[in-house]
Amino acid sequence: MEPIDRLFDRLDEWRLLPNYQLERRADIFFSLYLAEALEDRLGVPLCPELAPEFPVRIGAIAPGSESHKSKKIDYLAVTAAGDQAVFVELKTDAASRNAPQDEYLRAARDVGLAGLLEGLLAILCKTDATRKYCQLLCTLERMGLLALPDRFHDIMKRPRLNGIVAACDSIVITAPAAPPRIVYVQPTGDRPYAIGFGELAGLVERHADPVSQRFAASLRAWASSPASVVRAVDPEVKP
Repeated sequence: MEPIDRLFDRLDEWRLLPNYQLERRADIFFSLYLAEALEDRLGVPLCPELAPEFPVRIGAIAPGSESHKSKKIDYLAVTAAGDQAVFVELKTDAASRNAPQDEYLRAARDVGLAGLLEGLLAILCKTDATRKYCQLLCTLERMGLLALPDRFHDIMKRPRLNGIVAACDSIVITAPAAPPRIVYVQPTGDRPYAIGFGELAGLVERHADPVSQRFAASLRAWASSPASVVRAVDPEVKP
């Protein structure tokens, strides 16, 4: 048996165990096809670059809060034209959908991406993980969502990041003004804001390579035999 078959066989089996979180192990495979899936759903070309685990500063979405802690959006995507951002949430277990998460996603959408990026810069001024947040800014620049000054890039080449926070004062946010879309990727989904695993499998299996073919087979299994029963969630979450 090929290693890729053993890998997905193990994911197929272990996803049914009580404390195994499939999302954390399989998200890299989903990311390979996500832009393509969004293009099919939204009908416009997507930038191939993604920003995973995009931090949303709580103080930016909760009125009266000054918290620099953050909620996370699984993936931030943007159209190739740069005029529309997309928040993508991956749910390999349908029961993990919940109303509080829907609420903060709506709050983040209502603030708008420019406001969220301002919140991200506020986190950067407080975090101990400075280089990782700076690396995220570089990713966002490649996605066309902000412009970093030359001295920012110069400092990033150094072993120490002395002066990087001051360099952030010259960052120009170029994020689209339109409210971001919200899209769920989940075991079953037939609404405009939800891409089901069966639909995604049809796209993935267009690719003839062994990884794509084996991933598509698992996607169909995960769709037809979900790990949990769907709990009640807000049926009116819209992109």
